[in-house]
Amino acid sequence: MTATATPPLDAGLALVEQPDSGAIQRLVLGSEHDGEVLWIDAGGAASTYGLTAQIPNRRALRGIRVARAFTAHQHHQLVRNAVAAANERTGLIVAPNVATLYEAADASAAEIDRLFDASVGLLADLASALDAPALVSAPRAGDERRAAVRDLATTEIECRRTDLGYAFATDEFETTGYWQHGWWQTTIPYWVELCGAVEDRAALDAVEPSTTEIAALD
Repeated sequence: MTATATPPLDAGLALVEQPDSGAIQRLVLGSEHDGEVLWIDAGGAASTYGLTAQIPNRRALRGIRVARAFTAHQHHQLVRNAVAAANERTGLIVAPNVATLYEAADASAAEIDRLFDASVGLLADLASALDAPALVSAPRAGDERRAAVRDLATTEIECRRTDLGYAFATDEFETTGYWQHGWWQTTIPYWVELCGAVEDRAALDAVEPSTTEIAALD
């Protein structure tokens, strides 16, 4: 666990189990990637309002290149374009709602399945070739498409909303603190990590009243 609010992004395809599109936005803005971001958007996840609401100024959005698709064929072509456009300056690839347009496509199932599998495969290959992270999410995807993404993912990032912000978790990370307009909200796991856990017997001894204290209460 760590006191940082978002997990480190390792190279490879990462499946983000998100409650809403703000989770992807938070991960992108909170990451420490080097270089530009190639964002292949579907379902309006690259909201200018949503992104700017989480940063102090628009300068933080420099280097994020967004291309938005409205059909499955457009999405697949944008993935291909990203492969062609990526270079040594590319530090992060983002493809939220990766299955949405394929689920709603008006075409034969065989054709759409082929396009979807090719798109996800290209994203995984691109992340591997660049040695960079690629964030994808697949909310409301069918079981087969979700399984296809999960099979290629090297990391899964769980996310849930709390009253203080997003809480992320991976096999090696858990959000234990939240920044809120200049102040830091910690959690019990944060202090356990910082100070160590108290053994059960010692904890009981610390709270059990002594004989003198019991007599005084009587």
